[in-house]
Amino acid sequence: MAASPTVVVFNSNTLPVQVNVNNNTSSFVINGASGPGWVPQVPATGGPTWSNTTPSGNVLAPGKNYIQITPQGVQQPVTFTVDLPKTFQWNSLQLYIYFDTYTNVSWIVLNEGQYVTGNINLTATAKAGAAVS
Repeated sequence: MAASPTVVVFNSNTLPVQVNVNNNTSSFVINGASGPGWVPQVPATGGPTWSNTTPSGNVLAPGKNYIQITPQGVQQPVTFTVDLPKTFQWNSLQLYIYFDTYTNVSWIVLNEGQYVTGNINLTATAKAGAAVS
């Protein structure tokens, strides 16, 4: 039997975020990105695990996974859906989350460092800035 894939959630924002996976009864915190290299952070404790069958509280799995993040100092959490392919061999899942505004979350999912899926959302301001570069 193959080992269960590792799952790591990275916070690529400067603010710490509270994260809840699939409506779990508790959340975990990930500090903000830091250092001169803007190093994304991982949970000090907690974080989701993996199942090859069905998403559940604090367990990612193929199909629709509901992630809720609350940036430090923000009252309302933002919920987004991470739909993971069912016909894929997961070995090491990395979920990077970041936001352009406190209500506009983007994310990408990698498997062993290779892009699998994602949802990049940019506001009109960010798109205009990217076009100028």
